[in-house]
Amino acid sequence: MSPPVTLLVWISLFSSAAAFGATTTKPNKYEVKFNKMVSELTLTPQAVECIDSPKQRVLFRGVAAAAAEPQVRNAFGIVYGDLAPIRVAGDLVFGKLTSVAEEVRKQEGLVAATDDDDGSSAALLATSRQLFDLIDGDQSGGIDREELANSPDLMALILHNANDSNTEAADAFMKLADENRDGVISFVEFVNAIAKQDQLPQLNSVDDALAAALQSRSSDQSTTKKKRGLGLRKSPEERFEAMLDQCLQWETDLGCGPESDDTSMLEDECVVDVELELKATNNDKDGRLLQVLKGSLIGARCEPVVEALKMVYMEYSPLRLGGDIIFKLLGKVVDNQVAKANRE
Repeated sequence: MSPPVTLLVWISLFSSAAAFGATTTKPNKYEVKFNKMVSELTLTPQAVECIDSPKQRVLFRGVAAAAAEPQVRNAFGIVYGDLAPIRVAGDLVFGKLTSVAEEVRKQEGLVAATDDDDGSSAALLATSRQLFDLIDGDQSGGIDREELANSPDLMALILHNANDSNTEAADAFMKLADENRDGVISFVEFVNAIAKQDQLPQLNSVDDALAAALQSRSSDQSTTKKKRGLGLRKSPEERFEAMLDQCLQWETDLGCGPESDDTSMLEDECVVDVELELKATNNDKDGRLLQVLKGSLIGARCEPVVEALKMVYMEYSPLRLGGDIIFKLLGKVVDNQVAKANRE
């Protein structure tokens, strides 16, 4: 982003922050729009596994997790409604994901086994996705014959003829899975081919093999150091991790930690909950910021939400700038609440 554009973004963000949480007596039209978009982007776990892009799967899992937590969803809705730059950047991200959601719903309908009550199909899809991504060496979103032949250990989890050579196993699976005969197996074709077999892979039996393969890949990637920022400035990843740690510290300072934490910190009710009850009939700036803070504390304990926020923070600079501003605003709210609690 060029310096002039960055300056304009900062001015816009600070101007919006000054008016953040302005008193409103009617539903914010932008929050209504936000809820509509979230509903459109909330996919089933089975549908999410049909998305080829790992980064997009992270985002969709985060959307689904946030939608399932009313206070987290409410916090995001307030931020979207009150900060215009966040809204503009968010619309761009949502626009890209909408077409993905529409396409993946069609793909989900092509998967042979996605309807059950015991969660077995969701588990099979999740395991199939792990297998597929590991076999898909070039991360192209499709598997060819060479990639199958280069993954004998993983293919052994799918095919059960121990007498087949690597090439024979690859040929056999290509014949079974490549429905349109284009030489590439899509994820949907991969899952359907597994489901066609008389003997499906036992999920428990593949856990160890998957863990070993993932560990091997992680070891290869661990040699690459984290990208640091210029000069003394921390990288976006490091800054996000620092903010997450601070958010968890706020949780402790405000007595809002989960019951499994040190109970000595929980003798009094969560400060944020008390304040929200007092302001229940007042939708002013302080009340709305407290709602954002409450949603942030809950979201910080939800791994899919955290991973999605981290992805957005690292990949989209306008949203990163907005996140920094919101974090500073919430920091002031926490300081005020802690000081107030100490006076009392």
